[in-house]
Amino acid sequence: MQDPPQGRLGRLRDCFASFGGAVREYLDSLDRDEQIHCGPIEWLEPGHWYTGRVVLIGDAAHASSPMMGQGGCTAMEDAVVLVEARCSAETVENALDAYVARRRPRVDRVQHESRAVGESLGLPPAIRDAALRARGEEMFRHRLAFLNPPP
Repeated sequence: MQDPPQGRLGRLRDCFASFGGAVREYLDSLDRDEQIHCGPIEWLEPGHWYTGRVVLIGDAAHASSPMMGQGGCTAMEDAVVLVEARCSAETVENALDAYVARRRPRVDRVQHESRAVGESLGLPPAIRDAALRARGEEMFRHRLAFLNPPP
């Protein structure tokens, strides 16, 4: 569902009216609808996960929507794989290449599955709900099964 830009600031102020502190201060500091951006920001695809000896892990390297609940998990997996790669490689550069090569397939799959779950929310409720009632547990287990083996 698209949120029309006109009136967006007022709608946000109404939605967060019970909030205080920084949220209230921030919304009060705005004066135009155009200052509010609403759009899909869950996909982050930088060209490289590292430059020189600076390495990105977790959402900084490969953010996705929260539909799979894997943001923190992939960051921890990244850290473990990065350490393993560094301990077994002769150079930092070789370790970083190995880290990306090992992590990319799993991260791509998490992003793919997360996107699919998000897209399923756009199905007509009668179809989506019937499918979930009939096969929801099976679909859930199938969607997450690839996460069982270690990264």
